[in-house]
Amino acid sequence: MTSLVRHFVLVLFTAMLLLQPTIATAKTFTETDIAKATILFEMKGSNTIGESLAPGLVEQFLKAEGAVKTGIVTTHTVEKTVLGEFPDGSLKGIDIKAHGSSTGFKAFAAEDTDIAMSSRRIKEKEREQLHNLYGDLKSVDSELTIAVDGLAVIVHPQLEVNTLDTETLARIFAGEIRNWQEIGGPNQKISLFARDDNSGTFDTFKSLVLKRHNLSLSDYAKRYESSSELSDMVFNTSGAIGFIGLSYVNKTKPLALSETGVALSFKPNLFTVSTEDYVLSRRLYMYYPANSQNAHARRFMQFVQQDQAQTVVEQTGLISLKVNDATIRFNRNYPPRYLNMITDSKRLSITFHFDEGTDELDNKAKLDIQRLVDYVDKHQLEDLFLFGFTYESGTEETDKDDSKRLARIIARELENAGVKPFYVQGFGSKGAIASNSTENGRNKNRRVEVWVGR
Repeated sequence: MTSLVRHFVLVLFTAMLLLQPTIATAKTFTETDIAKATILFEMKGSNTIGESLAPGLVEQFLKAEGAVKTGIVTTHTVEKTVLGEFPDGSLKGIDIKAHGSSTGFKAFAAEDTDIAMSSRRIKEKEREQLHNLYGDLKSVDSELTIAVDGLAVIVHPQLEVNTLDTETLARIFAGEIRNWQEIGGPNQKISLFARDDNSGTFDTFKSLVLKRHNLSLSDYAKRYESSSELSDMVFNTSGAIGFIGLSYVNKTKPLALSETGVALSFKPNLFTVSTEDYVLSRRLYMYYPANSQNAHARRFMQFVQQDQAQTVVEQTGLISLKVNDATIRFNRNYPPRYLNMITDSKRLSITFHFDEGTDELDNKAKLDIQRLVDYVDKHQLEDLFLFGFTYESGTEETDKDDSKRLARIIARELENAGVKPFYVQGFGSKGAIASNSTENGRNKNRRVEVWVGR
């Protein structure tokens, strides 16, 4: 190789290095670094969000903002500061304090946080209390669903029980049912395994199962801080049952669950949790006042909706808002005409829901319209089906009209965004996935599913 060629190669290689984008790397920061940093904004509330998801999202946000090095400093069991070092040598940070969902709204009341993290929707009394300060925190400009969470109820893999309803499940974990034989299983003692009181997983189970049936966890339940250890114990203990995040099922057997009095049951997986058909699914929220002047927090809330951030959601074991599809098993409890329609179709992971007792799309649904439009455009889909369902009102004709109206509402929203559905239909109250005896159950039943031809 001549000296001229070597010189050209060296110049080219150097230029390529200079043109490479700056990549943020992890760095070990200390509490001393926090004192030097400019804190951009603060987040308070849910431990389920604040433990892993929020720090991961914030790190990616700081990298997107230009940080060349990022790191997380734990200052308390449930408190962290995420730091980023920028090209000019400056340090910028975001504080996360995850003492529970209610603490986020209390911090709002004290004007002591920029964003509230919550594993439940804001309560009406909290909404009213904070209205004078922040306006309507249930508005689409303030309330953002960032992910969906799901719990799996797991048993020993050889246990001959496959399905439970929530009331039976609650009675088992309350210690009222102590032998599997009492519910049609083998003559075998039930061994209970549960997460500890500090666990967001336990908070979810307590809320959706135990409190739902006015029961409390049995004193005989063995408690675990580690999800992996609990899963291993269920696998190694004959007659065992426990509950765990989806990513920790491992070698155990997850049960199909249904609401008490509801014919349809679903096993937990990424798809049934994403569609919110699975009974132990819930949304995770962030709240940001629309009248806030913190531009950094506003950009973060916009960032959380992007695919880059939703990949972080997936990496933390939660269910992202990305659209995907699946071939669904047929269930005889659905209307025959519906079953005929979906024979050669796939269901998309988006299910549209509405605000309580209204025809107004809930905030997640409003944003899901654009997610669906983008997905249809990307995959050049043509055969898009919308199927409406509702809760049982007592009149079959009224239910049919209500479900059809809901499906047409979604059709109009899509048409306004440039996508025309191929077929729109309502199937009344058939195919209920939740109990009509609760407001939450009625809202889950009042929905519009999205299907596509293969």
